[in-house]
Amino acid sequence: MVGDTIIAVNRFKDFLHCLADFFFPPQCLLCRSFLLSYSDGYFCKDCLGSFYFNNGHICPRCGILFESKEGRDHLCSRCIGWDSFFDVARAVGSYEGMLRKAIHFFKYNNKSILAAPLGKLLSVYGAGMLNTEEYELIVPVPLHPLRLRQRGFNQSLMLARKVGRLWDVKVSIGSLKRDRWTTPQTMLSEKERRKNVKGAFSCRGCEFHGKKVLLIDDVYTSGSTVDECARVLKKQGASKVDVLTLARTR
Repeated sequence: MVGDTIIAVNRFKDFLHCLADFFFPPQCLLCRSFLLSYSDGYFCKDCLGSFYFNNGHICPRCGILFESKEGRDHLCSRCIGWDSFFDVARAVGSYEGMLRKAIHFFKYNNKSILAAPLGKLLSVYGAGMLNTEEYELIVPVPLHPLRLRQRGFNQSLMLARKVGRLWDVKVSIGSLKRDRWTTPQTMLSEKERRKNVKGAFSCRGCEFHGKKVLLIDDVYTSGSTVDECARVLKKQGASKVDVLTLARTR
């Protein structure tokens, strides 16, 4: 009896989805081309296919994608001379093309509807690069309260919530804080970026003691921000901090 009820409810949901697709034809959230159904995703095949997924040789620590397809994975020149506080960092794709456009729409055009498809993208491809079962907590990179007020939402938190649901891992909200306002990292050199975020974060509570943590952000550029977050988390007792982002610069 219960099984029949569940089947009937699912069929009714399918009917409503079909009805919605008929009266409001689904469109790709990036190029606005028509889709058969949103059940297949929110991006068309052309946009999704141009996301430049990282599928070549990478640095095993920071995850940067090497141009050459020859050889094997090896430490990049930056990681050879730098002892990061995070253990490994991985990104879904390169910060270019339609993936860059999707992230910009999400962050700066108030397209919070992109949180679900981008979060799913992060969780699916992240599961292929990291051991999802070892993480005990997921932590989003926090925004300063003033930045949060300006933007209206923390894109990293929205992505973290989606990954947390799909991986069945608890998301820690509010324990890692951004206490100091920092100038945008975009126009700064790598050395200036590290100095800019030094001491900008703090961590409260004891929930990280001995825990393996996954830190989530939208874009990895120089690694300064996530590394400072990892330093604070490890100071608070985290045994491991890995980083997962939607994209990273080359």
